[in-house]
Amino acid sequence: MRDYIIRRVLLLIPNLFILATLTFFLARVLPGDVALGLVAEDGSVIDQEAVQVIRERLGLNDPMPVQYARWMLQLLQGDLGKSDVSDLSVVHVVAETAEVTFLLAILSVIIGAAMAIPFGILSAMMRGRWPDQVIRTFSAVFLALPNFWLGILLLLALVTWFSWSPPIFQETFLDAPVKQFQRLILPAVAIGTSFAAVATRLTRSTMLEVLNQDYIRTARAKGLFPNRVIIRHALPNAVLPIITLSALLFAGLLNGAVVLERIFALPGMGVEIVTATSERDFQLLQGLVLVLGAFVMVWMLLIDLVYVALDKRIQLE
Repeated sequence: MRDYIIRRVLLLIPNLFILATLTFFLARVLPGDVALGLVAEDGSVIDQEAVQVIRERLGLNDPMPVQYARWMLQLLQGDLGKSDVSDLSVVHVVAETAEVTFLLAILSVIIGAAMAIPFGILSAMMRGRWPDQVIRTFSAVFLALPNFWLGILLLLALVTWFSWSPPIFQETFLDAPVKQFQRLILPAVAIGTSFAAVATRLTRSTMLEVLNQDYIRTARAKGLFPNRVIIRHALPNAVLPIITLSALLFAGLLNGAVVLERIFALPGMGVEIVTATSERDFQLLQGLVLVLGAFVMVWMLLIDLVYVALDKRIQLE
């Protein structure tokens, strides 16, 4: 186990190097110029001399290999650089926006799993009966609905019928956990419902497969209570595919909730990535993508270790 963890941690280095390289060159394929945007902020006539001054200050006039070498040297020193537009350090921007994105992703997965696991188990136990048909129908419907559209409907319904809307001003979770929860609950429900639609069908299929195993029939033949058979024997063996899906969806949620972050005015990392892309803020864009990539890589390593803890038959060596 120790050797496996060491190998995986060492593999993070070339993976992050490849991610940083791809992000650097793909960002510069985008049309536009951050210097033009900075000069034209006030709507005045663009001064080409001022543009060249800004490009020189930001190092954009240097050859591409020089810019790339400077970026890599910064990373080796543990420096993610500063935003070309706001002049804030990338670390500061990550610290300001990461909480919203991570809390939204965590809350969405919790809500989705809380709906998917019981409904999936019920659907498998009632296979072919009307509860199974209803659950499968609703999972198909919510699978087809875009989560941002569902989020808009939830927001309009609460405002229209109950005259309630989420808090406007952003506060940290430690300072105001209730307000932070109120602000995140609607987008989390919208995303979690879409997640539950997928996870419910997976839970149903894995439970059906496990329920047909010989050891489950033996447990039933011994006269064990049905709930004990499901919870004690069937569910632990069916949970690994669900954990796999939850881990992948959680990683995807870190980048995929951009639309809902904009709809609900959430200052998350997804919105910052879109803003940095539109403003051609290369330093900020590179730093945010690299931080998210590093987290996803570490996250997948942790999930592999959870597999071993849940199922001793899995060997990672």
